Amino acid sequence: MASMIILAVGLLVIVGIERKTARSYADAKRAELTARAGMEEVRALLRAETANDDFLIIAHTPHTSEDQDREPLPSLYIARGEPSGDSVSHRYLPLFSTASQPDTSSTLAAPDSETLIGEDPAQFRPLPWADAARVAWVPVEDKEGRLVGRYAYWVEDLQGKIDARSAGNTDGGDGGHARNAWPFPAPGLNPEPLSEDELKLDRVAIHALDPASGDRPAGDLTKRIIDGRDRMISPGSLLAAAGYQAPLERGENGLLNDPAAAALEKNASPILRAYKERPTVPFAEGISSDIAGEPKLNLNRLLARPRNSAIDDFADWIDRGLPDFANRKGGFPEDYLRTLAANAFDYADADNEPTLREGVYRGLDGYPLVSEYMLALKWENVDRRDGRTYAVISVAMFIELWNMTDQPVEGVAQISYDTRYSMSIGAIPDINIGDPELVMDPETSTTDFVRLGDELWSPQIPVSLRPNEFRVFKAGEAVLRIDAGPASLFIPSPLEVLNDDNVTSGYRLRWNGEVVDHARGKQRRYDQQLHYPGNNATNSSQKVSATIPGHSYKPKTEIFANNMGDPRMSAYITAPQDANSWPQNYSPNRRTVRWGSIYSEDSATKRRHYGRVLPAEWPDGGHNSAYGSNAFFTTDRRMRPDDPRFFAGLPTPIREQAPMRLSNLGRFYSATELGRVYDPVMWYPTYGDIPGSSGSGARDTATHNAANTPTLPASRISWPDVERNSPANPSYGGGNTLRIGRPEHPRFEEPGLHAAHLLDLFHAGESTSRDDAEREGDLVEIRGHVNVNTADRDALRALAAGMLAQDPALCIAPSKNHQTSTLMAPLTAPLELGTPTRSQAADRIAEAIIRSRPFASAAELASARDDSDRPVFGNREMYTQGQNLQWTDSAAEEAFARVYEASTFRSRNFRVWVIGQALAPPRFGSGDPEVLAESRKVFTLFADPGERAEDGSIDASNYRPIVTYENDF
Repeated sequence: MASMIILAVGLLVIVGIERKTARSYADAKRAELTARAGMEEVRALLRAETANDDFLIIAHTPHTSEDQDREPLPSLYIARGEPSGDSVSHRYLPLFSTASQPDTSSTLAAPDSETLIGEDPAQFRPLPWADAARVAWVPVEDKEGRLVGRYAYWVEDLQGKIDARSAGNTDGGDGGHARNAWPFPAPGLNPEPLSEDELKLDRVAIHALDPASGDRPAGDLTKRIIDGRDRMISPGSLLAAAGYQAPLERGENGLLNDPAAAALEKNASPILRAYKERPTVPFAEGISSDIAGEPKLNLNRLLARPRNSAIDDFADWIDRGLPDFANRKGGFPEDYLRTLAANAFDYADADNEPTLREGVYRGLDGYPLVSEYMLALKWENVDRRDGRTYAVISVAMFIELWNMTDQPVEGVAQISYDTRYSMSIGAIPDINIGDPELVMDPETSTTDFVRLGDELWSPQIPVSLRPNEFRVFKAGEAVLRIDAGPASLFIPSPLEVLNDDNVTSGYRLRWNGEVVDHARGKQRRYDQQLHYPGNNATNSSQKVSATIPGHSYKPKTEIFANNMGDPRMSAYITAPQDANSWPQNYSPNRRTVRWGSIYSEDSATKRRHYGRVLPAEWPDGGHNSAYGSNAFFTTDRRMRPDDPRFFAGLPTPIREQAPMRLSNLGRFYSATELGRVYDPVMWYPTYGDIPGSSGSGARDTATHNAANTPTLPASRISWPDVERNSPANPSYGGGNTLRIGRPEHPRFEEPGLHAAHLLDLFHAGESTSRDDAEREGDLVEIRGHVNVNTADRDALRALAAGMLAQDPALCIAPSKNHQTSTLMAPLTAPLELGTPTRSQAADRIAEAIIRSRPFASAAELASARDDSDRPVFGNREMYTQGQNLQWTDSAAEEAFARVYEASTFRSRNFRVWVIGQALAPPRFGSGDPEVLAESRKVFTLFADPGERAEDGSIDASNYRPIVTYENDF
């Protein structure tokens, strides 16, 4: 009986255990299904809102942490821009479970997540170093409306991390990390064609995640990551694959004790999926709603098209998207947008032939420009024959050509003979020495000049110039035998040679048959005296009329317009070029210095800008080529401009010092190369707030010399920006390229005018591909791009870190005092420079990005500012050298180009952390629900665009984000 009782009790116990086990299993399964329901909610949201290429992923991060030992945890949102009248409105879709939805706003800003989660939120810790996630419970009800489960989720943005499978290289010296150097024009990209072995973004400095490293790699972190890539098969495999051995201990803050391992765990991921994207014009302030959301234009496709139509498309697209952009031009007299287009295509194409349309646009390419012009008149003789008296006058034309580019140029030049000098000789009251009938008549002239239609031109001049080389050429000469009267006539000396009061003399330069340069405002020449037979150093039979294109001008107001000496502006400045004292201010075959009457008489610290040409002071920055020996200097007016003495002691031209950069690679590797495009803005040089000042509102005041010429204040050593109060003026300009990645002119530092908006309108396709269709196509590959809207500080540092390598001549000028023996400029010393830093490489950039985000457009990213409200990209004030730093715009814009090419504003790689709970149906009057089972799941989710439609858009009917990995946590 006892045995039977024991057996019966045992059976009852077993049945009870099995019933409980079955119930527990069912509850656990219900909890897991509830967790999956949370993941499916995220997937459905992504499917609905990311089946396009214009969404943003942004984050709200609390300023303080709930747990003092840990970091604040960010909350993600999908942000969608929509036109709203003349502006943009934004709606937000939380990527975490909420009790309510956020409002739309006109300003892009992530809503405060705490306001959306309601009472009694779920709390769990997805990341060991961060606060617990506080999110709302989402109820699950049965068919009778009873609460039987709930879930809560929080989404992590994996695209905000460095791709451990693509970042980093060992191409540098001793197997270290390499950044692309000049002359390759895209510093953030690997120039090799895309392949599994040549990753486009392997320039990302993943070594910078190691706190012991900076601009230069230290340690072996990069090599360990590259060597371990075959073992990176799951989200948690990164550290082991990189050689970190268990046990990995954590501190009280949840971070791994090894600093490099901690940074790697936080800021890198081995499972980011690559995908194709159609670059789209963003919904952002300053961009017209007419094109927002449309595909960007491919620069390489435009470059491959017939040039004139490509220029029209380029300009029309800007005009549609940025209706105010053309207002940047100031006093520029031609078509500003088409000129930018011509300059862009001539920068990138593989030839040196300029793109021209007279009076509309001129592209700057591989050809020289006139940097000095000389017209030499000489009373050679008085010839009496056949009962007549002849005054023999020679007219010789000389030009100095400057190859401003960093490419060698070779071709054939011709210069127009365009003068209105006149004189009275004997009984002839008005003899115009520019009269084609006089010059070309074989009875009265022996000439080199040739007649083309109604114009006279020099013979063809073979020209071969090294980069940044100056060279004087004799362009042509005519010897005029002017019949003054009968043999008994005495011609008094000196002869008065009179200038045309209407200023109609000038020049035009042909290069390989095309007119590429001219004096738009003509040349002001002063009356001359030719002495005969007396001929001494001061009263000679020769007088030379000289001008310096791009330098000193004389508007009708009689106020000198003294520019910086950029001859690219000669074709645009509408005032006449002013006469230059010759030979006192002649600087043949070298950088222009007006030694005799200005430079030598000025103090070492002033060296007024109208006495010399210093590219280091131009708005672009640049370098001052050496001047060479000054032994040629003379005040003897009898010297011909091509006298051998002017060709002795010449400096060797240095390519790296050339002020104008061309690619000549036949493609755009990056849209950021538009920053090299010459920008002919024309504004009066007023002065605004001093960069880096205390912010007290003090302003520099333009001082003036006796001729009412603006001069640089002592507090500034460079040509001023276009300030907000600068008036447009057609007499000033030069030294500017589009500012894409360095501080914009204050007048243009606003939506719709910022040059970096061009990155919002154009892209470069698969720029490194060998396939024309991919380079010129609608899509780009997103592989290793980091979402700068969500990335942590260390990941952002890795995008920018590295020594600047786009300017091999980068240097420092510690003093403003000029060396006046061979340089005629402040002395410099070579300098190696990395990215801006407070303690580690690129910290300032990372902090400014975090402070300034979220970003909807490239112009917003380019304008990122530090906590003193200073632009951080390309700003000398970020460096201890400050204004003493001398660099080109390529170096100034280098850090931004790196960040831009390796970044995105959206994401398609996520990790979804979900808690699901199975609940007992609540009894009447009960309080909190009874949790029967709980499931904690983490899913890796890839919003794969999949096979795209023919026009590059996503086929929404086939679009479904996929789970690539799941696990419990």
